[in-house]
Parts: sequence; structure tokens; C-alpha cells
Amino acid sequence: MVSRIKGRQVGVCKRIALFLWTVSFWTTSAAIAQTILVDAAPSHVVNTFSPVRSLGAAIDRLRTGTPDHLLTDPVLKEILGAGWQTVTYRQNTELMVEAWHWNPHGTWSDTEKQQGYFVGSAEPTAEMIRHSWAAPLPHRGFSRGDGNGWSRLTDGDPKSYWKSNPYLTKAFTGEDDSLHPQWVMIDLGSKIPVNAIRIAWAEPYAKHYSIQFWTGELEPFYDGTTKGSWQTFPLGAITEGKGGTVTLKLVSWMIPVRYLRIWMTESSNTCDSHDSGEHVSTDKRNCVGYAINELYVGALSADGQFNDYVTHFPSRNQTVTWPSSVDPWHAASDMDESRGD
Repeated sequence: MVSRIKGRQVGVCKRIALFLWTVSFWTTSAAIAQTILVDAAPSHVVNTFSPVRSLGAAIDRLRTGTPDHLLTDPVLKEILGAGWQTVTYRQNTELMVEAWHWNPHGTWSDTEKQQGYFVGSAEPTAEMIRHSWAAPLPHRGFSRGDGNGWSRLTDGDPKSYWKSNPYLTKAFTGEDDSLHPQWVMIDLGSKIPVNAIRIAWAEPYAKHYSIQFWTGELEPFYDGTTKGSWQTFPLGAITEGKGGTVTLKLVSWMIPVRYLRIWMTESSNTCDSHDSGEHVSTDKRNCVGYAINELYVGALSADGQFNDYVTHFPSRNQTVTWPSSVDPWHAASDMDESRGD
């Protein structure tokens, strides 16, 4: 049995090597000669694995109620008999613009109000966990993405805000915040001559940040990372930010831009109360990172009047924004059971 598995392992290695050679051939210039050596000598084996145990398939992101029908006989028998070997079922538990509760049982950081940072219980339950549930994040900065929500950066509500993920700060990474810069990006829809930005900071705000514009033609978030660069406006480097609502003249002339970015490297580390109307929370996760109530981009006229080019609306018709991260703070009341998995 061992020899059969080892033989299969060698066969797998040869197929992988052939695949890699094929990919390399088609993705490199024909003028560049490359040599790949495949060493299948048993005495030179570095490590081994069992394809029977290591390879398989996964099923995930099924609509609410679907697993109750799909993961039962006779469908389950057909899935397991399809030759995929081990089959796993993965819940949708990623954090992007929604928090997913893989286990309905867990603890909130604010247990009294059932809000804050939720941690699912690791203890098994008598009942099988079939679903995870989505909670649209109230401090999201994405205008698009999963769910039906919108960005708080351009929703027109001065009380709502975007906040970055606190787990990316020195309090949790042990590294200086400048090593993990956070940012928000604005898409004006087309190139528009601008020379100013207005930022309504929340708590915590950025003390050290830069306002930048994109020089490429393609969208920098998905398509243009190698076909353009971010340039800081001539007057866009701020080293002593004080928070509050600030209007910054970025250049003494006008620059036509479509994409702008606020690049943040040092936080005030001042605490946010999540609009609770009570005393500021002592949870350090509320006191690190960056938060912005609203963004405005436009032009300052000769008489100092600010002309805003941003569409502020609580829907996806707003001016589009993207952030580097989102604070997973949410409440039980945010749970959307129509968005289950």
C-alpha cells in the first residue's frame, strides 16, 4: 500500500512539474530560454504527502436553507462518490464589508448592549451549526462590495463614519503604525480639475497623513497598480493634524484627477464612543486607527469659497470610495438574516 502511494506521489510530482513548465513557457518571452530540472530520485525526497488525504474539494457560500437540502442523501452520496475525495463545507466567514457570525453563540465586548466586537464560541453545541449570518458593518467605507450597504464616507450623514480595523495598529501588531498605513480612496467618476479637499475627522483622527492623486488611466484599486503611481499633492503632506473638519488647499493651480487617496501613517489614538451618547469607551479598540465622518473634494475659489464635487447620498449612487480596512465593530441589531450562508 505504501509503495502504491509513493508511486502515486511521484506521478503527481511529475504532473505538477509538467504543469509548471507549461505555465512558464506560455507566460515568458519566447526569446528567453529556461531550463527546469525534475529530480524524482527517492533518495532526494525532501517531503511527502498523501494525495488521498491532502487533496479534495470544498463547498461554500450557499444561500440560506440550501445546506439543509444539499448536504443530505441522496445528493450528499453523489457528492462523496464524485471522486473528489475529502469534501468540506466552508462557511462564509471573511471580513470585508460585513461581519459573519459562524457560530450564533458567542460573546460581545459590550455584553449589556449586545454590541461591539463579537467572538464566536469555540465550544461544540448539541445542534449542528448550519449557517453563518451577515452583519453589515456600520463603519464601512466601501460604496460597493457584498451586501446592500454603502460607504459612510460620502453618505451625507455627519454622524456616521468610516473607521479602520483596530487590529492593524501597534496595540495589536506590536509594530509602528507607519509600517501598516491605512487609506481611503475616492473615485470622482471622471477627471475633474481640483485643488482642495475637506475632511471631517472623527475620533481617532490622523496626525500624519498625505493627500495623493493617481497618475494612471486604469482604476488603481483593481487594474492599475503597475500602470500608474500615487503622487502627493504639492501641499498635501500633513505632519501635525489636529482633527476636526479641515479644508486643505492642495495646490496653487488646478490638477485634473479622478482618483484621490488619503494615506494615513500616525493616529491621534483618541477614543471613539460609537455615538452611544455616554462616556467614551475604555475598550482600546475604540481608540486606535483612523475615523472619518465625511469627505469632500473640489476647488477653492479666489474668494475662499469651497465648491464640492462629491455626491453625498446614503446609497450606492454616492461618490464611490474604498478603504484599506474596516472596523468589525457592530451590534446584534445589525444582523441581516436574509444574508445567510
